[in-house]
Amino acid sequence: MPEWTKKYKKAVTFSYDDGNEQDIRLVEIFDRYGMKCTFNLNSGLNAENGSWVYMDKIKVNRLNLLESKEIYAGHEIAVHTSTHPDLTKCLEEDAWKEISEDADRLTEIFGKRPVGMAHPYGTYSDMVGKLMERAGLRYGRGVWESLDFSVPVDLKNFRPTCHHDQEQIFSLIDRFLMEETQTPRLLYIWGHSYEFEGKENWDHIERICEKLAGNKDLFYGTNQEVLL
Repeated sequence: MPEWTKKYKKAVTFSYDDGNEQDIRLVEIFDRYGMKCTFNLNSGLNAENGSWVYMDKIKVNRLNLLESKEIYAGHEIAVHTSTHPDLTKCLEEDAWKEISEDADRLTEIFGKRPVGMAHPYGTYSDMVGKLMERAGLRYGRGVWESLDFSVPVDLKNFRPTCHHDQEQIFSLIDRFLMEETQTPRLLYIWGHSYEFEGKENWDHIERICEKLAGNKDLFYGTNQEVLL
């Protein structure tokens, strides 16, 4: 079991994808409330070639990762492939290139070798699992919600507890906080920071953090810290 389980029975972690400009504001919120997050980045889609429009409303711009080391300080950086393809639809050699090149670039930029990834589009196959092992990646997050607090056992393709827009999220958090347990429990929340901008609801993540912050019975960790 992870190291935190020696002292705590419950842990909280966050996971956010794609490396967009809105991550700057999200990191500020997480830091203010003492939360820890893993940011899953596409190093082949940088500021100049990774923009799109969300909800026909806002232009989402990628960060220049070469200038982002300080932005993500204190949090974990993980693989999300170089250009965000569905790996299960790629030839093995192309899938390997997507994973390995992303891991190599992120290592060069941030000075630490990634140990995990988030699967683009949440898709997974045995081929992807084999390539993860080859790249030294020890965990991989999907997108389908579990709506429970079990600590994942199969780390190559595990389910998060929920997306931050899950309609039950505040009742889930209440249940997580009130649950009495002798078994380690994990609340794992994921999403994209640009969603708060597009939906004009940055207060939503603030409310989530407020409910979870400052609890002496909780361990706040990155994905690596809570899973490995």
